[in-house]
Amino acid sequence: MAGGCRKHPRRPLHAIAFPGTYKGVERPGGGACVSPRGDHGAVPAELPAFAAFFTTEYPRVVHSLMRAGATYEEAEDAAQDAMQEFLRTSPGCKSPAGWVRTVAWHAYCKKAERNRRRLALESRSARLSGTVPPDRAEPDEHEQVLEILRGLPPRQGQVLALHLDGYSAQETAELLSVKASTVRSNLRHAITTLRSLLDNYEEQEGGPRVRKR
Repeated sequence: MAGGCRKHPRRPLHAIAFPGTYKGVERPGGGACVSPRGDHGAVPAELPAFAAFFTTEYPRVVHSLMRAGATYEEAEDAAQDAMQEFLRTSPGCKSPAGWVRTVAWHAYCKKAERNRRRLALESRSARLSGTVPPDRAEPDEHEQVLEILRGLPPRQGQVLALHLDGYSAQETAELLSVKASTVRSNLRHAITTLRSLLDNYEEQEGGPRVRKR
């Protein structure tokens, strides 16, 4: 895969929210799936090594943010900000990959919150002025998925994104500098929240509800 990013089977949202109704995709070759974290935990001090780190980690950060609900443009902006900050400050951390992911996540959340406030203000101004907003086209499936993911609390979305990327609870804990039990708790709450959001969305759309087992 381009950019040195390994490809892992993506699991549909229903596979996460309703595991009993989805059989999933067989792992290539069978058996346990290799951790996507690999051996990219350390970066040499020489500047040329940053290029290798960037080539490997940048697409991973972008994909992880998109799985948490970011658009491609939002994910790219946040990942670029994080990489620039890493190059500028050269943080002496044990997990550069985790540092970059955390900074990128904070950058995305900050910008997403500003955008939400701006849209809310524009909507309120339109209502007060009596302006009728232009008709919006029906969102496509990708936009619907993003909307559902954006309904998750930030930390839950981050943990879910790493889970979808194939990270274990312990690996996620190391990346985010939290306890593994905290990761498992956030993932459990994320799945519960996601199940509720999917249920509500399908009810609004008049589609069939997924049977829970």
